[in-house]
Amino acid sequence: MSGPAAVNRFELLMRFDPAGLHAAAKSWHGLANATRSAGTRHRSQVDGPLRQMHWQGKDAETAFWTMRRTEEMVEIVRVEAAAIALTLNTVADRMYQAQTNLKNAVQRAQEWSLTVGPDGTVNPPKLSFAEAHDPGELPERKAQLDQCKQLQQRIDKALSDAQAASDKGKEVLENRDPGILTQPRVFGAVAATAGVGDAVEKALGLDGLSVPDNTDPQKAAAWWKTLTPDQQADFIALHPGRIGAMDGLPSAVRDEANRLSLDQQLDKSEAGHARESNLTSEEYNKQQAGLRALRDRLAEQDGAPEGKQLFLLGLDPNGHGHAIVSMGNPDTADHTAVVVPGTDTTIASMPREIKRIDATQEAASDACQGTKKVAVISWLGYDAPEIPPENFSVADTDRAKDGAAPMRQFTEGLRIAQGDHHSHLTVIGHSYGTTAVGAAASGGAGLGADDIIALASPGMIVPDAGKLHISTDHVWVGTANDDPIRFASGLTLGRDPRSDVFGGHNIQIDTSGHSGYWDEGSITLMNQGRIIVGADPLQAPKKIEGHFVVPPYNVPGAGGR
Repeated sequence: MSGPAAVNRFELLMRFDPAGLHAAAKSWHGLANATRSAGTRHRSQVDGPLRQMHWQGKDAETAFWTMRRTEEMVEIVRVEAAAIALTLNTVADRMYQAQTNLKNAVQRAQEWSLTVGPDGTVNPPKLSFAEAHDPGELPERKAQLDQCKQLQQRIDKALSDAQAASDKGKEVLENRDPGILTQPRVFGAVAATAGVGDAVEKALGLDGLSVPDNTDPQKAAAWWKTLTPDQQADFIALHPGRIGAMDGLPSAVRDEANRLSLDQQLDKSEAGHARESNLTSEEYNKQQAGLRALRDRLAEQDGAPEGKQLFLLGLDPNGHGHAIVSMGNPDTADHTAVVVPGTDTTIASMPREIKRIDATQEAASDACQGTKKVAVISWLGYDAPEIPPENFSVADTDRAKDGAAPMRQFTEGLRIAQGDHHSHLTVIGHSYGTTAVGAAASGGAGLGADDIIALASPGMIVPDAGKLHISTDHVWVGTANDDPIRFASGLTLGRDPRSDVFGGHNIQIDTSGHSGYWDEGSITLMNQGRIIVGADPLQAPKKIEGHFVVPPYNVPGAGGR
């Protein structure tokens, strides 16, 4: 090593102070946090209240579009600022480590009586004329030269590492596009932020080391708690898809991440990006319309009173799509219900599913006279069978079994996110959703539910309620008298849950058809609400022979737990 460049690198690294880069990173974090807060305030204090007032007309449409684009630009700033802060902190840490290694090598040279020149060159002690010509000094001299070589390699490596960190940081920062912040009317800018976290981490050599796999809610929750607030905010901004899907994390965290992911997905389609889907054009357009309707429905509840806010706990736009939405925060609720929808439910159906969980929450609140917090979740975390059915999926158990493990992991994650607070948990299946619930509850350690309700069930896979990892006294079943599903129950998806031999309790049903179970003011809806809050529902006598109902079925009856 020789020349001005080598001298400068050695002296610069010896004098390096990481505080400057960390301070710059802190400022960028401040910008990211400020935009994060601004976006939250805008949604809860401006956009949400205006939507709740049902402001309509051309002016309203223009205003909402402009506000949406403003919110998206705020999101862009947040993601870019988080990426820059991550880069600066990473460079600072790596250069500080290189500096530490350099200083340790210099310290060792001093301990070995070696000298380090201003350019970082390691030299042995100078010998006198007599010492240089004394054969007895040769072994010691050889050892000193070996030590010089060893320390020189360590010094050169430290300088090289520092240079590499600096160069890589410069490269990453130069690849950030400043124009993205000055083009608020260009679609695609939000979509572009979806890959920022992966791109930056890959460039910095951090990819694959940051976010754990979503396989263990307990480990995920423990990992999240080890992070500082700034680190948590960075992960939400840079990896919204993975954070939003992670069972065991707080509901507010998942909601924030999934909303950003939703905006990125919609901006991608609005920008005309190539469609990465095996859906037909008609199916894709329907899916995107469903995503937009979901976003609008979420926005309508922004700023709503406590307990009526919506939390987006899961989002997967691939294929027909998955979405998990909660009305109320399940982390703090006294009573929580998970509603699993059935056949022909997709992301496009979520506005309808949100109406249902709203009605269910109201029924539960009425049942406890508003004295307890209630959260009701629509869990579309599996591929529900289609209509018309593909490969007769509605008649076999494959879709239900595929969704069993994700459903168990989700309810486990709910419990973990609640911590020491134990919410009374009810899992409600409708139609084929009861088959999915049966598959999940009968496998592994079950769903950890306090009650299970099966509405309009064609079968729950298992032969009896005792296989659901729950007391049969807490398994509730009901089907409307004129629901055509009653003729399919007990055929291919398991024994008819209404039968005596199944072992559950038949609740009173006064609604009509296959979709009337959430009719306002009905006993059917009231019974769901009562079960959710741990109260006794009105029961109907079991008068089922084979697969057919023997009238009259909807006869009020008293029933205890």
